[in-house]
Amino acid sequence: MKVANAFPLIVLTSLSTSLSAFAQEESLIPSFYGKVNVTTVLNQPDRGESSGELESNASRIGLEGDYAFSDGLKLIYQAEYQVNPGDDNFSNFTLTQRNTYIGLEGGFGSVIVGRNDTPSKLLQNGIDLFNDLNGDIKTLFRSEIRPNDLIHYTSPTKSGFTASYSAIIDGQDNIGDRLTKSTSASLTYAQGAFLFGVAMDNDVVNVDSYRLMSRYREGNLQLGLMYESAKTATGDESGVFVSASYEIDKLVLKAQTGVADQRRQGGAQSTVGVDYNIDSESRVFAFVTRTSADNRAVDNDQFGLGFEHNF
Repeated sequence: MKVANAFPLIVLTSLSTSLSAFAQEESLIPSFYGKVNVTTVLNQPDRGESSGELESNASRIGLEGDYAFSDGLKLIYQAEYQVNPGDDNFSNFTLTQRNTYIGLEGGFGSVIVGRNDTPSKLLQNGIDLFNDLNGDIKTLFRSEIRPNDLIHYTSPTKSGFTASYSAIIDGQDNIGDRLTKSTSASLTYAQGAFLFGVAMDNDVVNVDSYRLMSRYREGNLQLGLMYESAKTATGDESGVFVSASYEIDKLVLKAQTGVADQRRQGGAQSTVGVDYNIDSESRVFAFVTRTSADNRAVDNDQFGLGFEHNF
């Protein structure tokens, strides 16, 4: 393993060991967590030969924790990296940084700095039922961004309303200017079984966009809807996405579909699947994803069988 590629893992391991050994209070010791999600998939394109492979779907490891300065204020932090347990070439093993930040949390809400999902990306709030798989909504929509150099604020929830605001501080201007030049903001309202939200990105990775979402959860049923419009150098693009799931004991039946021009002209994607929850940490699942676009070369049916374990 190359030292440069192994460095994030060394840091995580060293930090965990050091804090466990020297911390005088239990609150100083971070929690180690992770997720392994692997699938065996068969791709059957409309053009070309069928192929099968083993895929890792955003498997990850991380450390997280908090430290209370007082009854109303605490330090919060997280360091998370994506791993690929299916990589057969260990010498090329790499860790890809995911949400990694440090911040403060109190009665005012929370403020973090580092790398984190934008409020627009977070707005999907569980309606993407095949997150991290090939049916992920990031294959349709543009506002699925996790930038570096982010200041991210989340307000307390008041009367069902929660606001979030992020600004990318990339050193191009002074901080005051950057707080309004490249930003993402969202507002959600939760009432009973319903959740509604709106988000807007202003020049985030050269894209202006807004999205609307709604979610309904009652008993074993969940329904989701999202609309997104994005403005890029090539013009205005829009798309819509719907999803539904229903739990039957340990089974979860799931389906979602979406159409959008943002990632590919005439893009459309539909996925149906079923989960079997072994326990609260583990599940096995199966799915079928149909991808199509005006460019027929991307048309493909994917059949998958997978396993996920959280720790």
